[in-house]
Amino acid sequence: MRAIVSVMLICGGALISSGTPASAQSYSASGQIGYLQEWEIKGNLARTATRTGADYSGTVTLRHVGLCSVNGVEEKSGVMQLKVSPSRLEGTLAMDDDSCRIVASAASSYSGLLSCRNGRGVPISFSIGEAAPAAKDGGRPPAK
Repeated sequence: MRAIVSVMLICGGALISSGTPASAQSYSASGQIGYLQEWEIKGNLARTATRTGADYSGTVTLRHVGLCSVNGVEEKSGVMQLKVSPSRLEGTLAMDDDSCRIVASAASSYSGLLSCRNGRGVPISFSIGEAAPAAKDGGRPPAK
């Protein structure tokens, strides 16, 4: 996998002025990885505000959606950890068979690269948005 990180973070919250992190909030993550965006990434990340920005961590699923999927859809699970500051995004994507490093510069969206043992400079683009609150009725549709 080779990647350019175009990350748009949709998150609110003030920075914490003390050295202790705030309680974690849940955010959804989704995007694509690869020169042809052949991998889809989805997951839930917990956001913790820090003095210098925010930390995100949680599980993600990578799903191969490219045309070369002759043996069906391939899926991989992993853990993503990100540190976001006003000028930079750095993090890791750890999977059973590989560990990758994500580095991006900050702007209205983040752009950078994903480097893994099996590939360096792989494009990645994803967004992080606040996750929907859990349904109180267990996710069932309303009764008619």
